[in-house]
Amino acid sequence: MLTSSLKSLVLSASIAVLVTFANAAPAPRPPPVSHLDPCGILGAKKPSEITYQNIVNCYRAVPLNSAYAAATFSTVHTLFNEFYIFKDSAMIPHLQAPFSSPSIDIIKKLETIGRTKYTSDYRFHDDIRKAINSLYDAHSSYNVDCYSQYYFLQSLALYAPVINNVQTVRVFFDSAAGPQRKYENCLVRTINGVDALTYLKTWADEELNISHDAGVRLNAALSSQYFDIKTRTFKNADSRFGVRANLPPTATIKYEIQCGQAKPVALEEPWRVLSLVKGKFHDVKSFVENTCAPQTAPAGSAGGENTLRDVVNGRLLHMKEEPAHYKRYLAYKERLVAEAEAKAHKDAAPAPTHAPTPPKQQFPGADLLGTGNGTAFYHLKSQPDVGVLVFHTFDADSEYEVPNLIKGLKAFHDLGVTKLVIDFQGNPGGYVNLAANTVNTFFPSNEFLATNLASDLRVTPVIQQLAAASFGLTGGIYDAAQYIDFDNNNQAYTDDSLFLQPVTYTRGGRTSQYTQRTTATDALAPTDPALATFAWTNNAANIRILTDGRCGSSCAIVAHHLTNVHKVEAYAIGGNYGNSLSTYSFAGGTVSDNKRINDFFEDAKIASPLKPLPYASTIGLPILEIYAHGSAVPLEYDAALYPSAYRMAYTDSNSQDRLVMWDEVSSHAWST
Repeated sequence: MLTSSLKSLVLSASIAVLVTFANAAPAPRPPPVSHLDPCGILGAKKPSEITYQNIVNCYRAVPLNSAYAAATFSTVHTLFNEFYIFKDSAMIPHLQAPFSSPSIDIIKKLETIGRTKYTSDYRFHDDIRKAINSLYDAHSSYNVDCYSQYYFLQSLALYAPVINNVQTVRVFFDSAAGPQRKYENCLVRTINGVDALTYLKTWADEELNISHDAGVRLNAALSSQYFDIKTRTFKNADSRFGVRANLPPTATIKYEIQCGQAKPVALEEPWRVLSLVKGKFHDVKSFVENTCAPQTAPAGSAGGENTLRDVVNGRLLHMKEEPAHYKRYLAYKERLVAEAEAKAHKDAAPAPTHAPTPPKQQFPGADLLGTGNGTAFYHLKSQPDVGVLVFHTFDADSEYEVPNLIKGLKAFHDLGVTKLVIDFQGNPGGYVNLAANTVNTFFPSNEFLATNLASDLRVTPVIQQLAAASFGLTGGIYDAAQYIDFDNNNQAYTDDSLFLQPVTYTRGGRTSQYTQRTTATDALAPTDPALATFAWTNNAANIRILTDGRCGSSCAIVAHHLTNVHKVEAYAIGGNYGNSLSTYSFAGGTVSDNKRINDFFEDAKIASPLKPLPYASTIGLPILEIYAHGSAVPLEYDAALYPSAYRMAYTDSNSQDRLVMWDEVSSHAWST
C-alpha cells in the first residue's frame, strides 16, 4: 500500500516492471507470435504496453477443457456439499438488521453451473467465483491463479463522507500525474451514468463477500486509512473498487466530477494494468501451461496446519482479503516504494543501527508511545486520561504480542490514563490464541476463551469415514480426540462418538446432521498482577470500541466477547448513512481449503473424495461454526449480536485524520 506522495511514481513504475523469479534460467526463445492468437499478442507485449483489451482477448480465447471443468466442478461441489458448515444457514431467509444478504442455496447455484454448456474457460471459473462470493462469507473463496495474474488499477480513490447530513461520494486521493489533476475531495456525481453512491453500493453487493452487512461491504469498497507497521504511521489505503484482480466489465470507468461551484467535468478513466505474470507464454496453449497449471510442491514441503491444536493456536485464514496473488501484489508495491524512498534519500546519512528508532509522531495532538506487530499505543493530549489502542491485526505471535500489549497498557497507566478506545478498523483477524489472551487481558479469567465458544461441525458419511480413520492418530480437525464432551464434564472424547452420534438441525428449510456441541481448549498466558491496578480492567464503562465493521475472524471473536459478553459499548463508523452497522464481520469458525482437506485424508491413509484440480487454485471454506453462549444460532448468522451501540459518519475531516475520529469517540463517551 502506498503513500499519497509516492503513489504517482510507484503506479507508473509498476506498469513498467515484470515480476520474475530471481536467478531463473533464461527462457527459451518462443516461436514467432501469431497475430491471430490473442494470448500470443499479450505474451509478446512489454508490461508497459499491456492494455485491458489484450487481457480480455486472451482470457476469452482459452477454450473450455471439458475434462478439466468436470474435475474442477466435482471438487468444488464436494467441498461445499460435504464440508461447508454454512450450507444450510446460508438459506435462512429475511435476516434481521444489520444484515441484508439474501437466501442462497449454494448447492443449487453450483449445480446450475454444472448443467450450463460453457465454451469459455474464463466464464466457467468466474461463474464459480461469483457463486461462492454470493454467500457473503469472507472465509469462502475461489481463486484461480491464471485469471488473477494481472491487476487493474484506477487513478481515483473514492470515499463516502457525510457533509451537512448528506452522504455523497468524493475523491479520497488521485494518483494520476499532472498539475490539472486536483480532484481531491471533489464531488463524484455519477459513475458510468448512475448516481455514484447507488453505483458503489450495487457494485459492493455484487462483488464483495466480506460481510452480510451492506454497510460493511460499502466500507470495504471505498478507500480509508490503515496503520503501516513499517513506518508506524497511518496511510491512505487502496480501495477494493479501484484495485482489482478480477477482470472489470469495461475498459474504462466514466465519472462526472464537480469541484466546488465549478461546472461538472466528465472523465473517462482507463484501467491501468499491473502484471504479476511469472512465466512466459506465446499462445493460448502455453498461456494455460505456464500460468494455469499447478506447480509441483518441492519434496518435504509442509502441507499446512492440519492439527486442531495448530488451528486453535494458528491463523483463521482470511483468503478473501489476502489470497496469494494479492499478497504478491502488495509485496511488489512495497518493493517499489522502498526503491523510490531509497532513491529519494540516497544522499542522506545512514541512521545509526545501535539505537532503536523512536516512533514517528504523526499527530500533534497524540503521542505514539510504542508499537507491536499488531498494536500501536497513542496518548491523547487533549484528553490525557484517554489512551487509544490501535489493534490493526491479530496476525501476530501471541508470545510476543501479549507481553507487548501489557507493556503498552502499563505505559498508559503510568501516564494517568484511565479510559481506553480500542480501534479495530480494518482488522482482518489472525491468531485465535492472541484473540483469547487479548480478551483475558481486559477481563481476566481462568478459562480459555474457546470454552465459552461452543462449536460444532457438519456430519456426512464422508466425514464419518474420515473421523473413524483419524481418531487418536492424526490430531486433525476430524480427530475427535482433540475435542471435549460438554455432556461429560468437559472430558476429552475417548472414541469417535462425536461424529458417530450426530444431532439433526433444520436451517433454511433443509435438514442436516451436525456433531454435538463441543470445543477445543488451550492454556492461557499467565495473568500479569499489574492488570488489577488498571482502571479499565473488568470495567466496561472505561472501554470503548471503534470499528468500521471490517473486524473479522479473530478480531470478530474479540469484539463479540467485549461487546456481548462484557458489555463494552461500540462505535461503528461509515457504511450507509442512517442505517445500523455491524461491530464485526465473518466470525465464522475454523477455516480450511481444498489442500488441507486433502491432507486430512492423506494423514488418515484413506482416499480423498476431492479430485486433483487441473489449474493452480485455492478453494477456501469454513468447516466449523461457533455459537454465542446460550444461542442456538451460529454466530456468523446471529444478526442480533452485531449492531453497534453508536453510529458515526465519515466526514471530510475525520476520514484522513484518525486523531479527529478518536477525539470524537472519547468526547462523546466520557464528556462531563
